[in-house]
Amino acid sequence: MRGQASNNQQPDFGTYHHSTPRASLKLREKVKILFTRVFGNLPFDRDENLKILDVGCGLGFLSCVCAEYYPKARITGFDTFKHASLKESSLAKTNNNAKILGFSGRIRFQKGDVFSSDYSKEKYDLFVSNLVFHNLGRRRIKAYEILAHWMTPKSYLVLGDLFFDYKTDFRRLTSHFGNVEKVNRFNLGGQYKILVLSDPKK
Repeated sequence: MRGQASNNQQPDFGTYHHSTPRASLKLREKVKILFTRVFGNLPFDRDENLKILDVGCGLGFLSCVCAEYYPKARITGFDTFKHASLKESSLAKTNNNAKILGFSGRIRFQKGDVFSSDYSKEKYDLFVSNLVFHNLGRRRIKAYEILAHWMTPKSYLVLGDLFFDYKTDFRRLTSHFGNVEKVNRFNLGGQYKILVLSDPKK
């Protein structure tokens, strides 16, 4: 990523559960390409003053991808920083990653989760999330509903995740969003899909 600090420190975005540091790095490289390609198809200019919410930000990787792609955006990322799906996660480590990359002035991270937070009054333009909702099990269905409630009619959600029961998820998502687009040509294979959602049904 651009904007690395002069001390040549490298950010540490962690190792995914059932993965290795090298494999996690390779996965993030692919995810960055996929998300930035999707961003290029959204109805936002890169230099807009967007407000972006990273749902389940982990160690800040996707928040930093957003900050790099949208140089005037303000990003908020939240996470419990406790889930075993990402090893050695912490708020301090997340903040340090943004600082190393020179994005700390435009990104703020905070502790929270979908079920105990309310971002509906913030009026975010873009919501992003990667490899979070499958960890919620059946509670992910309620989380989809909450996200739709937070969004405005002009908001977009870019959701990358493992969909183990895609038909069920698609059905539930279409009950909360008027537009659910599966981005087929960018998939990583297996059950990973990127969905672009808009037109939330209130």
